[in-house]
Amino acid sequence: MRVFIDTSYFFARLVKRDQWHKKAKKAATGRLAAVTSSLVINETISLLQAKGMFSAALTFLRGIRTSQDIRIIPVDPVLQAEAWDLFGRWGASGATAVDCASFAIMRTLAIRKAFTFDQHFHAAGFEILR
Repeated sequence: MRVFIDTSYFFARLVKRDQWHKKAKKAATGRLAAVTSSLVINETISLLQAKGMFSAALTFLRGIRTSQDIRIIPVDPVLQAEAWDLFGRWGASGATAVDCASFAIMRTLAIRKAFTFDQHFHAAGFEILR
């Protein structure tokens, strides 16, 4: 099964005091074809940095860049254009530009499921795994 990994999931896995930490740790990760985006990686390390966890951000970045377990999709001009179109549709409900890029990637790769704690994925028609 292919699954998209969102910032909220990465953050919850990394931060013990996060409200979703226990659920993120229990989430199944074996036998999955995990996919994320370069924007999600940027958002995750920026969030960790903003929360005063710069060393955790660096550790996460080093690990994810060398991981064989997750495919990182760069956002090219075609995906970006679709993401901006989706932002016009979902942005008013609170979905971020990064969320919309994630939706574009998921649509392009026919991924229906995401590890996320962000309800905007559900609103956009994707299944949230927890």
